[in-house]
Amino acid sequence: MKFKCYIVDDEPLALNVIEQHLAKFKQFEVCGKSTEPLEALSQIKILQPDLIFLDIQMPEITGLELIESIQNKPAIIITTAYREYAVEGFELNVLDYLVKPIPFKRFIKAIDKFLEQKLAHTPIPVVAPVLPVHDHAFLLVKAERKTIKVAIDDILYVEGVKDYVKIVLKDQKIMTKTSIGNFFNELPAERFVRIHKSFVVAIDKIEAYTAHDVEIQKMELPIGRMYKEAFLKVMEGR
Repeated sequence: MKFKCYIVDDEPLALNVIEQHLAKFKQFEVCGKSTEPLEALSQIKILQPDLIFLDIQMPEITGLELIESIQNKPAIIITTAYREYAVEGFELNVLDYLVKPIPFKRFIKAIDKFLEQKLAHTPIPVVAPVLPVHDHAFLLVKAERKTIKVAIDDILYVEGVKDYVKIVLKDQKIMTKTSIGNFFNELPAERFVRIHKSFVVAIDKIEAYTAHDVEIQKMELPIGRMYKEAFLKVMEGR
């Protein structure tokens, strides 16, 4: 099964970048694209894409206005050079918000978020009980009725267990109530990679890997079919 994507951006170069990123994933196909928002709105009604990549600042109508005009909304990922529209975007229930220029590793996270939503068949909540720290030195995690300071350097891997994630550190394991997708989004993209719907691993802690599994401290963690291609690209690019 392939997911249909539609791209809307008044800058042809930005549109082409997204199309090139999508071409690296076999699960996706671009069913349409446009630099004109009104034309895009008409085509979206006909093509019924599964996922829309949408710019904000465009002539005629803005991306936010276009979202409000779409009936039977698919998943929408905003792509823009302006950070200040993030709150408005999430109020309209967009899946993710990418700031240009879009690093490929950040793009992978957005794709991963979409795939997780499709696999779960439920909306992914925006808020998680993980408080990000912008210097990426540590995370504050709520667990066992207290807030625990978790050093990023100590994380080996993270495992999704139903409504919780298990954070596996060098010397302990911590359980916190959130989805693995939300926790993954709080981690620095350059240091962690999703390998399975249930596993996120620290790239620098990987001791060995094949096309099927990853080895970290004698633990063999499976690589999911949907994540294999993106994982191998990350590793080959290092």
